[in-house]
Amino acid sequence: MSATPDGPTGAGHGAAAGWSAADVEPVVCCLCGEPGAPLYEQAPFAVVRCPRCALVFVSPRLTAEALQRLYDEPAYFDDTVYGTSRWSPAMLLQRTWTAGRLALLAAQVPPPARLLEIGSGYGHFLAAARDAGYQARGIELSRTGVAHARDRLGLDVFAGQLADDPNPEPADVVCFWDTLEHVPDPLAFLTQVRQRMSGPDALAALSVPSFASLPARALRSRWWTLKPEQHIWHFTPDTLRVLAARAGLVITRVVTSPVAPGNAGRLDSLVALARPLPDDPAPGGEAR
Repeated sequence: MSATPDGPTGAGHGAAAGWSAADVEPVVCCLCGEPGAPLYEQAPFAVVRCPRCALVFVSPRLTAEALQRLYDEPAYFDDTVYGTSRWSPAMLLQRTWTAGRLALLAAQVPPPARLLEIGSGYGHFLAAARDAGYQARGIELSRTGVAHARDRLGLDVFAGQLADDPNPEPADVVCFWDTLEHVPDPLAFLTQVRQRMSGPDALAALSVPSFASLPARALRSRWWTLKPEQHIWHFTPDTLRVLAARAGLVITRVVTSPVAPGNAGRLDSLVALARPLPDDPAPGGEAR
């Protein structure tokens, strides 16, 4: 398909082939409940912006059933996230990110803390966290990813959504790398993350594509990370902070440098750390 950087009528660079109007549904902003104003059309998808809070999202987007089909395809991980071999550039970057992100976590919540990774994929970060001494457990929607993590790496991974996890044990570290942009409702998701954190000293850690990055702003509808079939929410540091606060979290650090090990080579991504906000005081001055 051809692409144009201008306006909501541009055909979508990177729009998924093979999807039709029967595979998508309209949604509203998770913060404001408002339908979005069009930015880019990538039929059968559209990238829109909330007129109240400026959060960018995809509407219409894939239905839950269509999204499950996408994530269950082995090629989803093999061809894009992990490359084709251990020594592929993608895997070398994965190991660099893993080492850098583990260093960020260990500086604030060191092993043997309980670590929960949501969106654990094939389990490479989770295995590294376990080997570093964390009590590591994962949650992953892709059945292909879960099978690899369990069978090849011996990891404890639940197949499904965070809300359906049968193990409610709180975690000292909850991390979700390149996951928040995929979830159906980021506010509900972060609220669940807040509920799973063990206490005021617990840490949430995440990475997301940045809609405020230079590539996103310069390339517009041609931005390679737009991927409307899978990246259904797009954050800036500001909209991420607002979203986190609504969920009971405060962003304490944002890393955008492409030379930082936890974000190496990524010109259009950010890594963020967050802590739980104190519970609102109930009448009488006691915490709820």
